[in-house]
Amino acid sequence: MSTVAYAQLTNSRHAAAATGTASPGIGRYADALAALVPAEILAAHAVIISVTTTITPEKITTIDHRQQLSVAFWALMFLSMVAYAIPRYFGGRPNSRWEWWDCIRILIPPAAFTGWTMLQRPTAFDAVFPTFDVTWRTVIAIIGALFLGFVAGGLAYKPDQKQSSSVVLP
Repeated sequence: MSTVAYAQLTNSRHAAAATGTASPGIGRYADALAALVPAEILAAHAVIISVTTTITPEKITTIDHRQQLSVAFWALMFLSMVAYAIPRYFGGRPNSRWEWWDCIRILIPPAAFTGWTMLQRPTAFDAVFPTFDVTWRTVIAIIGALFLGFVAGGLAYKPDQKQSSSVVLP
């Protein structure tokens, strides 16, 4: 899935709610999956890892460019929010307006990206937090993924409800 798909699913749900038609025919768990797998960001991360690390003949991976990888981590987190915000706000649908719940939705892709980088080794997370305990990062990432899945699924339910009023931000 992708963060862009997550934003478009949200747009579809809002359009259906605004017109009084049925939801887009896709289960709310599709929203959760799209939110938890920021594919375009993970793909960019994989390419960046390939140029900032080396693998020895003994299959040991070393981060050679820690500073660049650290900058990439923060930039990819930011871009994951942009990948949600642009299609959500400029989705091409008349009812794709930003609402209060989007302030929470926009945080899910960067949190999911962080979780993915916590579970794998080595990643950009290692460049930013090199001494973070491996056991803790695994436990936090797994529990965080479950939590984010519940939140994303719950947020998909919100537009499916009849919206009588919503806060619209410019």
